Amino acid sequence: MSGDRVRRVISVSDANGLEIAERLLSVLGRDQYCAYERDGKWHVGLGATATLAIGPGGDQYEVASKNGVRTGATNAELASVARQFMAEHAPSGRRVYGQVAFNYAPCVNGQPYTPGTWPLLILMVPRVDVMVTSGTIEVCCDDEAELDEVVRVVSEQAIISLPTPCPIETHAGEVAYQEIVRTALGEIGSGFYEKIIVSRAVATQERIDMPASLALGRRRNTPARAFALKFGSREAVGFSPELIMSVDGGIVSTEPLAGTRAKSIDPEADARNRQELVNDPKEIVEHAISVREAVDELMRICVKGTVAVNDFMSVRNRGSVQHLGSRVSGQLNADADAWDALDVLFPSITATGIPKRAAIAAIGRLEASPRELYSGAVLMIEGERRFEAALVLRAVYQDATRSWVQAGAGIIAQSNPHREFIETVEKLGSVAPYLAMEPR
Repeated sequence: MSGDRVRRVISVSDANGLEIAERLLSVLGRDQYCAYERDGKWHVGLGATATLAIGPGGDQYEVASKNGVRTGATNAELASVARQFMAEHAPSGRRVYGQVAFNYAPCVNGQPYTPGTWPLLILMVPRVDVMVTSGTIEVCCDDEAELDEVVRVVSEQAIISLPTPCPIETHAGEVAYQEIVRTALGEIGSGFYEKIIVSRAVATQERIDMPASLALGRRRNTPARAFALKFGSREAVGFSPELIMSVDGGIVSTEPLAGTRAKSIDPEADARNRQELVNDPKEIVEHAISVREAVDELMRICVKGTVAVNDFMSVRNRGSVQHLGSRVSGQLNADADAWDALDVLFPSITATGIPKRAAIAAIGRLEASPRELYSGAVLMIEGERRFEAALVLRAVYQDATRSWVQAGAGIIAQSNPHREFIETVEKLGSVAPYLAMEPR
């Protein structure tokens, strides 16, 4: 965080980044914010000096900045629009936060799709940027008065209150979901695709207090990344189990998770589930073909001979579930950048299927409504040095008309419809018990 901005560093002992993030979002999170937890640090962006939004149809973009609002045609070059926005509005040293909706993929791949209501891509250069570590709180912004307000909020004594839980029925829709799985199994048998992830959405009974839900859920989850975002009426909070991609120092990596069992508070039951997971032929096949596809995708954008599986089929604990996980990486080609990598790796194989294009098309046919941000990505961009896209799963979503949670399961030829439904219930258990009702 550099340039002519004002900056203040507050030394604290044992700063609780989660509590500070919740407080900032609750008090100062008005129209736009993004909070992102990585490597034990919390990054919080509040307000915007500039935003880019590419509409649900993918053909138009809007840039809002101190110079006003500019609109234009994307000409089907979404990554080029994003690069231009970054060049114009994100000086060196400025973090940029963002989100990518699921339908970004069929749009950039020229596939037909049904537009949702959420933008395909949003990028935000924050007006206020806060980073919380265990010993410091660093605040950077354009205005001294705004900096004082942020310091006041992070320094004041937190008021502890117990939010009201939001009721939700995670078993709703069992018959309909199992019928979708049977349809998918028929299409797999006919050779349409090898694997597909089909999901189901469950509405909450009340509006959600997103900052409170972030705090409640993060305390009970072990995500790869945690996040909260708000862009106008569209909000999400989640506990991402994996990175779709990370580009750091020219190394691009992806971390596919496939294969799931419940995680129990009973150590003996947990150990049984773990042994069942690592020895289940269906789960092993599902994971292996996902890793194979990850290798193939990276080979399209990486220097020949550099793609490698760095970690294969280890067990990753993610809140209410445990997964088989791997890490695949390679050296990015000299003529490629992070946006090129995103266009290849997004959306995650583990949230779509194999082959990816066929699975995306089938998801559009089989699921009742567009996925919006579910199985999309949250972005954290730090200049040309580091670019992360965290998979949006284990999350709650909210806009002007509805609030919901969503989960899916990987379907292959060996799948059992009832077991796949239970897997979605297990995954919803990472989020649904920790939703807080919006105060009335």
